[in-house]
Amino acid sequence: MTATVLTGVSRGLGRALFDELYGRGDRLFAIGRRFTAEQQAADPARVRLCPADLSGPDLDLPDLPGFLSAGPADEPVVLIHNAGSVEPIGAIGTLDAARTAASVHVNLLAPMLLTGAVLAAAGDRPTTVLFVSSGAAHRVIDGWATYCATKAGGEMYFAALAQQYADDDRVRVASVNPGVMDTEMQALIRASDDAWFPDRARYRGLAERGELPSPESVARRIVADQLS
Repeated sequence: MTATVLTGVSRGLGRALFDELYGRGDRLFAIGRRFTAEQQAADPARVRLCPADLSGPDLDLPDLPGFLSAGPADEPVVLIHNAGSVEPIGAIGTLDAARTAASVHVNLLAPMLLTGAVLAAAGDRPTTVLFVSSGAAHRVIDGWATYCATKAGGEMYFAALAQQYADDDRVRVASVNPGVMDTEMQALIRASDDAWFPDRARYRGLAERGELPSPESVARRIVADQLS
């Protein structure tokens, strides 16, 4: 059995990852602003639902150490940073300050703080830290300045973490680009008519041509490639 901490569980890839990991028998500490009916009905002996808003500056997860310590002393620990926000979309100079700060908290600050908390609570158990990144971390997408910057910052942070543990195989760190998929985030991107976003037509075309993979298929690939 594995103790898995997963953020952003109620929609899209996070929901699919929850289902995939629950189906394979993981114990799950699920962090989100809301939860699905199926998640709320999951076996409470294996699932701890933790309501939290990662868009704010404070990360208070008092149940986390107890959840991780409840398993066997050698139980592997997995942390998946899935929660993310592409907003605000638009030209630099027009972006709302509060929404920009919220995006930085969700995409960058929360993963940094949560990683520290999990590593401290995991102790000497084998631990995998997985950051769900984006192609936007490596190329500028007009209108996505905040998203690009925070994903690039996240990849650098986790590269630093990987280097810190380069000689210690107890901790494994990876950043994963899941690619474009059919999620509510993509629907939001396609509907952002009031924002400066030159690539909008391309994203709409992907959806109209049925070229977006499902979150379920992407979740299966991530689990098979990174967590098997």
